[in-house]
Amino acid sequence: MPRYIPDDVLDQIRLRADIVDVVQSYVPTLKKAGPSAWKACCPFHHEKTPSFTVNTDRQYFKCFGCGKGGDVFKFVMELENLDFSSAAEHLAHKYGIIIPETPSPRRGFGGSRRESFDGQIEYGTRERLCTLHEKLAKFYREYLLGHPDGPVAAYFRTRGIPNDVADKFCIGASPDSWDAAIQFARKEGFIDDELRASGIVSSKDENQSRIYDRFRNRLMFPIWNESGRVVGFSARSVEADPQGWKYVNTPDSPIFHKGRLLYALNFARTAIPKAGAVVLCEGQLDAIAMHRAGVTHAVAPQGTAFTPDQATILKRYTSTAVLATDNDNAGREAVFKDAAILLPLGFNVKVVRYPGAKDADETLSKYGADALAGAVNDATDFFEFALEHALSNVDPSTPAGRASAANDVIYWMIQLENEVTREFYFDWLAKKLNVPLSSVEKVAERRLVDGARHSASTVRRQANAVSPPKPKNTSLENAVYELLVLMLDSEEYTQKAVDDLPENSLGDSVPGRAAEALLQSAMNGEWKDAPSSILTTLEMEGADVSKLVEAMDTAAGHAAERAAIEAAREAGQPAPQPSCPAADPELCKKFFRNTYNSSVRLILTDYYTRKRAELLAQVKALPPDAPERKALFDEIKDISSALLKLPARFKVVI
Repeated sequence: MPRYIPDDVLDQIRLRADIVDVVQSYVPTLKKAGPSAWKACCPFHHEKTPSFTVNTDRQYFKCFGCGKGGDVFKFVMELENLDFSSAAEHLAHKYGIIIPETPSPRRGFGGSRRESFDGQIEYGTRERLCTLHEKLAKFYREYLLGHPDGPVAAYFRTRGIPNDVADKFCIGASPDSWDAAIQFARKEGFIDDELRASGIVSSKDENQSRIYDRFRNRLMFPIWNESGRVVGFSARSVEADPQGWKYVNTPDSPIFHKGRLLYALNFARTAIPKAGAVVLCEGQLDAIAMHRAGVTHAVAPQGTAFTPDQATILKRYTSTAVLATDNDNAGREAVFKDAAILLPLGFNVKVVRYPGAKDADETLSKYGADALAGAVNDATDFFEFALEHALSNVDPSTPAGRASAANDVIYWMIQLENEVTREFYFDWLAKKLNVPLSSVEKVAERRLVDGARHSASTVRRQANAVSPPKPKNTSLENAVYELLVLMLDSEEYTQKAVDDLPENSLGDSVPGRAAEALLQSAMNGEWKDAPSSILTTLEMEGADVSKLVEAMDTAAGHAAERAAIEAAREAGQPAPQPSCPAADPELCKKFFRNTYNSSVRLILTDYYTRKRAELLAQVKALPPDAPERKALFDEIKDISSALLKLPARFKVVI
């Protein structure tokens, strides 16, 4: 959850972070083109003639080629692939602005749209812990360089990693000592409670007051978050037969959550969108090998299975995942585990093969950088990989063998979120196995129906167990709900609502709070990925999210119907009948406009009426000669005028 940053701190950042200075740090070719104008080729898309401009008076950038534009926060968000609060922290750190330990005015949704909301710890504590890890990373790096005859240095030389690469990834060594890191941290001014919170120390159950270094005599890999701050370590044993785990990671801490972090993402995040894909390796050494080979869009999980949270993070950067797991049985199992997470999220999945090698690191050592980069470029489509795997376990010359293989692969095909893509793969599988397409479709349909029946049964049981009786909706509640469905379906109308709706105009119902949160996300450029996080947050607050789930399902259903109709028409096939105007590609534009106008008009009528009543009450409470009365009457007059203009401003066309 984003952290709360006070408005006055945001204003300090905006004043200090001059947009020309920030843009030039990323686009050195930015040149002055007028009294308040600067110009360059756009950093967001390829162009030969500059169409990217920066206005110093308004502190605003705009590209007339791709259409991107905004303030300094938006520029960093777009170029660094950060959310708003992370971009603000990034700029604060760059310009030496301290974000104080200020509690959020409200946990959850519904406050000012400029607010972020605090996470599990305050920013000052987070800053201290990040600084501690960054100092330790340098300490470990210097220790490796200063002890070339030590066991860790001897092992490190066997990996063949050049010194400049080791510097980039800050690879170091932890001393074979019980308190070397502790003594270093204390000298740097950190207290034992901070060392405990960071996870770099351990203690025995029988003596919690005594702490000792968690990492001893190991090769150290710093772990960065997306903003480039060191938040933890992964430590590899250098012993041939280690007594403990081969890898030991920082335990979960206030700044380190291994299921939400990806190794090398701080280096890869600008390369991933350019490459149009992310390469997902098994571990740090494989990710480093990829970067050495020029595959700079490679990342790795943190010594644990790939998680849905990590997949959601990657979805912000790309929709193509290239799985670069080890060339063994465990690696093949990992491919299917990762695919089970990636396919339902809409990823196009590919699989890297390493002929004559077990992994990326060995491929680089044996055959060189070109061979490793070539293996990534030649990655196999996941369904081709799945079919080969299925056929290897049966006799493909028999009908029973082909049927079994088809059944296995169909299981993965129905995980695809896009129905049209599914149909293409059904056709591909039928031709590959020389079986009728209708047979493949029947098996898939049966599996889909069985899965839907199971899901519906689960939802009904949960609803009967916990859902209270549904209250009858008022016209205002209906308007907020209909607007929420539209905003979930259309980013265009969400952005329009940002301008049309005042803060606190949507009420405290779950649909109202969800719609308000969606507006906040749209302002920060996070509309696409917002619904799931909004749902999670409201669930954490104990809210009844049934209406939000219903709205999400309705919006997704309308979008899926429109896509299916358009795909059928493009293929020259009979299009399915839309269930409602919102599901019709031709009627939806008028329907969206009318739904928006009628909903917003009703919401604003209620908001302005309540606001006017509040102001009138204030006037009545004042003495007749109070100087504040004139300002209040002027405001009441403005609100009354706005009420009269609503029907013309938000017309409903029959």
